[in-house]
Amino acid sequence: MRKETVEQKVYQLIKNAILRRQIAPGNQLFESAIAAKVNASRTPIRSAISKLEAEGLVDVIPNKGAFIVQPTMEEMIQAFEMRKVLEEMAIREGYSKLVKTHIALLKSHTEEMSKAFEAGDMLVYHEQNKTFHLIMAKASGNRYLIDFMERILNQITIYMILYDVFRENDENDLLQHHQMIQLIEKNDKESLLEVVKEHLNHSLTKLENDKHKYQSLTKLF
Repeated sequence: MRKETVEQKVYQLIKNAILRRQIAPGNQLFESAIAAKVNASRTPIRSAISKLEAEGLVDVIPNKGAFIVQPTMEEMIQAFEMRKVLEEMAIREGYSKLVKTHIALLKSHTEEMSKAFEAGDMLVYHEQNKTFHLIMAKASGNRYLIDFMERILNQITIYMILYDVFRENDENDLLQHHQMIQLIEKNDKESLLEVVKEHLNHSLTKLENDKHKYQSLTKLF
């Protein structure tokens, strides 16, 4: 088996386990255990872990090892506070540049979120949600804003996947997305800004309240 194949296999194995909540935040990744499971040397495993670290799914601590990301509440609050600043900037810079195509995309992603919600597909739901919130930033044409917005949304999406009690209270998010689209069509930017703030506060409150149980990493490796 080639190195690239082993690396990709390990990468997908760990990533899928994290995103599907089969392992808990904070659990350590033991290279020796993973190597034994996939019958490979540690070199491709380290490469896979480095890739997961770059995506914000794993923390590598010098002299200690690699651990599934376990954000503190303070870190999540800081991420959402930064997102509020970026979302407001995206609306102020991108609002006047929205065209029918952008609005159609907002509606399409909201519809896909609704389908994923009904199907219980949390991963698709949060991916569509992330794409929805990137549209305004992309409309602005500000490449720095787009880059920072994408980074913070990627990180917050990971937090939501790790801790969100899916289907118990996400229906409110869908309603707020529909409300945002209506306000855009009504050309009411200031009300849109208020709804987005409310939307983000609601998402953060969910993270503060949601708690989950995970199976041990030793069940996989």
